[in-house]
Amino acid sequence: MIRQSLTIEQNINNMQTIPFINNIIQKHYTHFDEDRKRNISIFIILDLMMVFVMGSWAVGFVYLEMWEMFWLDISIWIGYSVLFIGIAFFGISFKICRSWMLILGLLITGVPSVYYGLDTIVTLHLVFVPLAMILLFSRRERKQFFQYMGVTIFVFLMVIFWNTYYGPMFVVPADTFRIFNTIVALDSMFISLYFAYFFFTENTQYKDLLANEREKSDHLLLSIFPETIAAQLRNSHQSVADSFDNVTILFADIVGFTQYASKMSANELVAMLDEIFSEFDALVDKYGIEKIKTIGDAYMAVGGLPVPDGQHCHKVASMAIEINEIIKTKYAEKYDLKIRIGIHTGKAVAGVIGNKKFSYDLWGDTVNVASRFEASGHPEKIHITEDVKNILANDFTFEDCGEIEIKGKGMMKSYFLTGKKKVVQAPPLLQEGQSEFALAS
Repeated sequence: MIRQSLTIEQNINNMQTIPFINNIIQKHYTHFDEDRKRNISIFIILDLMMVFVMGSWAVGFVYLEMWEMFWLDISIWIGYSVLFIGIAFFGISFKICRSWMLILGLLITGVPSVYYGLDTIVTLHLVFVPLAMILLFSRRERKQFFQYMGVTIFVFLMVIFWNTYYGPMFVVPADTFRIFNTIVALDSMFISLYFAYFFFTENTQYKDLLANEREKSDHLLLSIFPETIAAQLRNSHQSVADSFDNVTILFADIVGFTQYASKMSANELVAMLDEIFSEFDALVDKYGIEKIKTIGDAYMAVGGLPVPDGQHCHKVASMAIEINEIIKTKYAEKYDLKIRIGIHTGKAVAGVIGNKKFSYDLWGDTVNVASRFEASGHPEKIHITEDVKNILANDFTFEDCGEIEIKGKGMMKSYFLTGKKKVVQAPPLLQEGQSEFALAS
C-alpha cells in the first residue's frame, strides 16, 4: 500500500503537467526537488501574468497620456520579459530571478503611490507582493521569506513617509485619475481572482491529501492493532494496558526452520513465510481472532480480546485444526514443511508500551505456558493443556499425552487436539401410522 501510494509532493505538483512549464523544468531544473520545482512553476505563471498585465497597462497609459507611468511600466514589462527568457531559455539561477521579480513587484506598486499619492489603487497591490512571496519560497526557506517580508514592510513604510512629508510628485486631471484607478481596479480583480483560485485549489488538494493520509494511517494502525486499541492510540500518546481473565493463546512454529533457511535465498525464504502466514492471517479474520505477531517462523494469535468472546477457545481450536490441515495438504509437499502448535487458556495482560516501533503484545503466565506447550509438542500435532481440553471436551476429540514437565510450572497434564466431534443427527420420529419402510423410501 505504502509503495503504491503517491507522495504528497507528486500530488500537489499538478502545475508541472503544463507541457511548456514541464519542458523548462526538465531542461534546466531537473536537479531541483519537488518543492522547488513547484516554486519554478508558480514563478513562470506569475511572471507571464505580469507580462500580460504590464502590457495592457502600457496601452492604457498611452491613451491617458500618463507618460511617467508609461515609461515605468515599459521598464517593468521589459524586466519581467527578460526574467521569463532567462528562466525558459538560459536556466538562470532561480533565486536571482525570484529576487528581481519581487523587486519589480515592489517598484510597480510603490512608485505609483509616490507619483500620485496614496489615493491611487495601485497602493493596494502591495498586498499582492507578500502573497506572491508565499508561493515562491519552499518550506525550507523560512529565513529568506521573512527577510523579503521585512523589505516589503520597509518599502510600504517609505511610501507612507513620502506621502506624509512630501505629497504626490504629479497631479493629473480628476477624470484621468478616475480612469486610471478604474483600470487598476480591474487589474486588481484579475490578480486577486488568480490568487483566490490558486489558494482554493491548493487548500482543496491539501484537504484531500490529508484525508487520504489519515485513511492510510488508520488502515496501517488497524493492520497492526485491534480496532479499539487503534482508537486509543490515535487519540492518546499514553501506553495502553488491559487485563483479561479469560483468553486463549496459540503459538505455531515451523519445525526445522533453520534447515530450510540454510537452503534458501533470503528472497525465497521471505516469500515462503509471507505465503504461509498470509493463509494464517485469513484464518484469523475468519474466526475473529487477533494476530499478535510473528517472530521469525513463529506465529502468535489470541482469542477473547480486546473484546471478550465466550467462544474464544473453540475458535482458536478450530483455527489450529485448519492450520494443521493447510500445512499437511498444501505446504508439506511444496516445501516439505511440518508445523507444531501449542494452545493454553487463562489470564493475560495485553497492551502497547513505549513510543518507538511499538506493537500490541501479551504478557503473563498463560503466554509462557502456551509457548512451552508448542515447544514441547510434536510435528503435525496440536499440543493443548488440560484447561483447554476441559473447555473443548464436548465438541472436540483428543489424545491423552500423559504429563510433561513445563519450566516454572512443574508437571502438567497434556493432550493432542485431534479434531472436531462429528455431529450425529437423530433419526426423524415416525408419525402415527407410518412404517419404517415408508420412511426409508
